[in-house]
Amino acid sequence: MKYNLNKQHGVTLIEVLVSVLVLGIGLLGVAGLQTSSMKNTNSSYERTMSVILTETLAELMRSNPAISRTGGYELTDCVGSQALGTSDWVLSVKSATTADTCPKVEWDASADRYTVTINWSDQRLNAGNSIVMQVMP
Repeated sequence: MKYNLNKQHGVTLIEVLVSVLVLGIGLLGVAGLQTSSMKNTNSSYERTMSVILTETLAELMRSNPAISRTGGYELTDCVGSQALGTSDWVLSVKSATTADTCPKVEWDASADRYTVTINWSDQRLNAGNSIVMQVMP
């Protein structure tokens, strides 16, 4: 019985190694996309929570119009007031962003509005984030 040695059956070792290399590069790309997605998701969460907390402060101001219309909610000390409820708000901002975040609430008497500014640094993206909203009590 004669065997035909010129006809190939199966795959060679080089073909297997090349396919494993291509598969490995593809899996590394997927892992990189997953890491980037997680970074952006956390950053988006921080921005969303900052906006929600700013709206919470606006509702807190509207619940006490006598004090809020005279600039009583102005905040520059990063601590807040226990009596007005802003100290808990500052702690919520710090827990939603970073511990060194210092939100500022400035009163503009001529325009009868507050400017709420929250600045924090995003360690994952090596960038700074900022939320600035104007609130009329």
